[in-house]
Amino acid sequence: MTSFSEDKIFKNINEEDVKIILDIIDVHSVKVKIWTKELRLFDPKDYVPDIILELDNENMILELQSTPVDESFSKRGLTYVAIGNRVKENDKEMNLIVLSTAEESKVVEYKFSKDSVFTYRIVNLKDLNADTIINIVEAKIRNGLEIEAKELVLYALVPLIKSQNMEKYIKRVVHNLLQVSNVPESVKNLSYGIEWLIVDKFIVDEESRNILCDVLGDRMTLIYEYGDRREKKGMKEGMKEGMKEIIKNLLKSGDTLTEISEKTGKSIKELEEILKD
Repeated sequence: MTSFSEDKIFKNINEEDVKIILDIIDVHSVKVKIWTKELRLFDPKDYVPDIILELDNENMILELQSTPVDESFSKRGLTYVAIGNRVKENDKEMNLIVLSTAEESKVVEYKFSKDSVFTYRIVNLKDLNADTIINIVEAKIRNGLEIEAKELVLYALVPLIKSQNMEKYIKRVVHNLLQVSNVPESVKNLSYGIEWLIVDKFIVDEESRNILCDVLGDRMTLIYEYGDRREKKGMKEGMKEGMKEIIKNLLKSGDTLTEISEKTGKSIKELEEILKD
């Protein structure tokens, strides 16, 4: 995963907001607690599940998947559950649900030994109408109308639903999420967190992935990281070049100079000078 401070992506999310996710996958629980970085970080190289929730009677791992599950995925899911059982701070059973756009809703049974079977559930997100979600949310953004919490969370999932053209929709959704102002901060944070996970998991190009993750996290650390890389290569103008690359990429994603100014702390005049140089 990227170097973004991951423990912040689901900060300040209240119980009712997380229940929106449960509603989408038809799961019901009075208690909902989202696990933060410290409990999600099983292994820094390979085993970082997307979302873990503590519910009334179980702990639930939610995985976002755009391709059909196979034996390799089942092995990874089994590892999540096994390690989760080891590090959990309660006596509840650990289960896995996959939010997929690649196959129908079903129960998967993976036989991992002669007498043992690992069972998990797939929920098909293709049942959701992405075009309807896009039309409703983007119309409300344009007209400054109130957006319902569930609408915004579903909108964050649009790139996963539109998996055949995921990168295009990721950039579109990121741009529009940043324009939303008339919903509670906790709902925005939940939507940003979901989108951050999608960006980090599915954008292949490292530079694009880091930029989008930084924008969603309201952080511009890539400016300094990019500058450092340039400096190590002997380029004296590393920081300025790093900033220029950030500005150009944000302009390509649809941001105006005013919006970029707010995100970077640079005045419009300073941004114009950097671009001109």
